[in-house]
Amino acid sequence: MPRRPRQFDLVILDCDGVLVDSETISCRILAELLSPLDPDYDLPYVMRRYLGRPASAVIGDYERMTGRPAPESFTRDWRDRLFSAFRADLQAIAGVRAAVEAFDADYCVASSSDEERIELCLRQVELWDLFEGRIFSTTRVKRGKPAPDLFLLAASERGVAPGRCLVIEDSVSGVKAAKAAGMTAFGLAAGSHFAVLDQRDALMEAGADRLLESWRELAMQEAD
Repeated sequence: MPRRPRQFDLVILDCDGVLVDSETISCRILAELLSPLDPDYDLPYVMRRYLGRPASAVIGDYERMTGRPAPESFTRDWRDRLFSAFRADLQAIAGVRAAVEAFDADYCVASSSDEERIELCLRQVELWDLFEGRIFSTTRVKRGKPAPDLFLLAASERGVAPGRCLVIEDSVSGVKAAKAAGMTAFGLAAGSHFAVLDQRDALMEAGADRLLESWRELAMQEAD
């Protein structure tokens, strides 16, 4: 695979839907948990509402729907179901390893998921060796995406100016966060969730500088 030109000094990668094909799995689990409380929370609605957002957004909705604090049993059941589904069905996004290994710039992960979930996912699809020590979780900032805080933290700790960063995202909130941080944002439509909820136009409307259908397309475009 041709190596990427040094147009950027840091490539910041979302995890869910960019490295691992987890969005359909995680949103299916959420729909199962929340639709008994509100029938509007079917799979497409859950995707529109939560893609790229932290777990606190889900907890906030649960508490609004029930009128009480989310019990530990809810978060425990959610996590147990999710992790079990990941262990059974999670796959890497096609072509991601070759693409990351071809980067000639620094790179890292900046994800709305917590550290335990990120590590489980990356180990499950055998990508952990590429990203160990390069992970930034939303748990480290006060405001999650679409706020720019997480991307700015990653750039600062990797020692790169925001204008020299490329963010690759699959969600509207992620693209908005990247643009708010003053970074270039590429939307990636390679995850299976785009077959359920096509957000290609929404990614461009959110400010994506380019839309990619696959990791292979990124390599081919940069080889031109």
